[in-house]
Amino acid sequence: MLWIPVAAIITYYLNNHFGLGGVFSAGIVGTIGSYLTNIKPRSEYLKQMAGPIYCGAFIGMTSLNFQYVYLMIIIAGVFTALLFFATKSLFVGVGGKLGTLAFIGVLLSMLLFKLIFK
Repeated sequence: MLWIPVAAIITYYLNNHFGLGGVFSAGIVGTIGSYLTNIKPRSEYLKQMAGPIYCGAFIGMTSLNFQYVYLMIIIAGVFTALLFFATKSLFVGVGGKLGTLAFIGVLLSMLLFKLIFK
């Protein structure tokens, strides 16, 4: 659950502070996540990290600019992580699952922020 928000923050930072763009930033983070298995090929933990990291990278593609943006990204990451684990056995092999989950997580966090900060 930790790696989705972490990947989202790293991607957002690369996107907005270095000006790399959302797609390129997500590509960097996703590629690094996919190569983590090369560190220790027998590690089951590292094998399972690539999906959540790539899912978090989709969250970080956003270009929101307001006072609590990092808090919103963390909350979106938590919502997405909960959805990720709740739907882990659903839609296996279906394309677009990670991006859809990230979208729903961002949408839920934006709705929450709209309710809190009217």
